[in-house]
Amino acid sequence: MSTKTVTDSEIIALQKKVEFCFQLAEAFFNHKFHHSHCNFKQRGRAAGTAHLQKNELRFNHFMFQQNPVEFLNTVVPHEVAHIIVYQIYGTSVRPHGKEWQAVMRKVYQLPPNRTHAFEVPPLKSSYLYACACRQHEFTKRRHSRAQKGVEYICKECHACLTFLKDLHQAER
Repeated sequence: MSTKTVTDSEIIALQKKVEFCFQLAEAFFNHKFHHSHCNFKQRGRAAGTAHLQKNELRFNHFMFQQNPVEFLNTVVPHEVAHIIVYQIYGTSVRPHGKEWQAVMRKVYQLPPNRTHAFEVPPLKSSYLYACACRQHEFTKRRHSRAQKGVEYICKECHACLTFLKDLHQAER
């Protein structure tokens, strides 16, 4: 899937959904929240991110294009819920903890899913690592950190990941 230029109508649809999510939270909590600025600056594997201290929501246009309705109905409330929880509790709670889960369920009537099912954009350069149970693809940034001594552990088998090969170079 190619990345198209963001259109005005896409930005307007995103802004309207963000505003609607804030309005639902304000009605539920009977409290006025500081509404976040939103944009399509998110890149990579994340569908969206909430930059709490900046009060900014970043969304992934590549993923939005795949299914705008699904994206607006799941990803936007997910990220707005992070802002709502931050404005109520500060940094003393876990990002996907019980407070965030409660906002997802009670305010937005959505299951508190931490992951999305959108296709992710292909990596420009990728590096293959392995553990005891499978292989992992690393980004250039993660590979660079690993080469500088950062150890990565598999979440399933808990083994250290070891470098196998540069996949970008293998294609040349």
